[in-house]
Amino acid sequence: MHKAIILAVALAIAGAATPALALDVPVIGENLIANGSFEGGLLGPVPAREVPPGWAAEAYGGNGQLAIVAGGAPGEGAQCVQMAATEDDSTGLHGPIIEIDPTQAYIQFGWIRLDGSYDRSGVNLGRQWFDAEEKALEQEHSRSYNYVVSGANPGHEWAYYEQLLLPDPTPDDGSFRPDQIPTTAAGLRVWALNYRWNGNGYFDGLGLYQVDYAAIARTEIFGALAAADIEEIARDVRETLTKLPEDAPAAARARTLLFELDGLKQRALAEDGRPVLEWMADEERTPGLIDELRETTWELKIEALLQEAG
Repeated sequence: MHKAIILAVALAIAGAATPALALDVPVIGENLIANGSFEGGLLGPVPAREVPPGWAAEAYGGNGQLAIVAGGAPGEGAQCVQMAATEDDSTGLHGPIIEIDPTQAYIQFGWIRLDGSYDRSGVNLGRQWFDAEEKALEQEHSRSYNYVVSGANPGHEWAYYEQLLLPDPTPDDGSFRPDQIPTTAAGLRVWALNYRWNGNGYFDGLGLYQVDYAAIARTEIFGALAAADIEEIARDVRETLTKLPEDAPAAARARTLLFELDGLKQRALAEDGRPVLEWMADEERTPGLIDELRETTWELKIEALLQEAG
């Protein structure tokens, strides 16, 4: 993989602007797609078998079907790419293979429009997955590629599409959903395709960013702990424990929950590179842990009252 080269090209062409996403997710770093807004090439037809700067290969066709034209998507500059297709011929772009971490989260997006209104279209935006040796992934019941949108048919007005990509939580079942990152993936190649129908498709503002899932999870975890006043609950549990013998029935459970709470908070302050599925597990566990601590508080207080009465 040549991640450093890809990032350098992306920085030079795409700039450092933060994308305006529909989903409220924070991102890390720069756009991993070089020249995703197609501002890096001159207006006019792209010569057969050539591609705009930052792109790697033409997916289909190539007989003058690809062109850089005026009229960008909202906020995406003055140019876009036009792809012509017929029932017998297609065209499109492959990006270079971009190195990714399958334990992290990403978001892929782009703008698409057509040159008119149609009953159907063959305009697709997606990706193909590759392993560490840059071989296309093939898994049981799954192809090596999937899509942000397939057969997009927005008409002549620009339409925005995006997809949040999360690690596959069930790597042993032989398949992965379109919005999941295969466990064995080490890279992906962006596809923008206009596949066998009679019409022109236009792409602009194509993006791929790593999502800062740690920031999302910390907000959820610490927000839930603060809303529950977890520090007050923990103080109450610890104070009540001092009134009970070590072998009191609820005491061991309370100590286990307090230990788990401390670990949860420590992990929530951990480095951002922690796997997304671990963050998600702690997000899911937090409400249950709060409820169990609340219940244990009352169990401890009842035992303390019984101790005093006895």
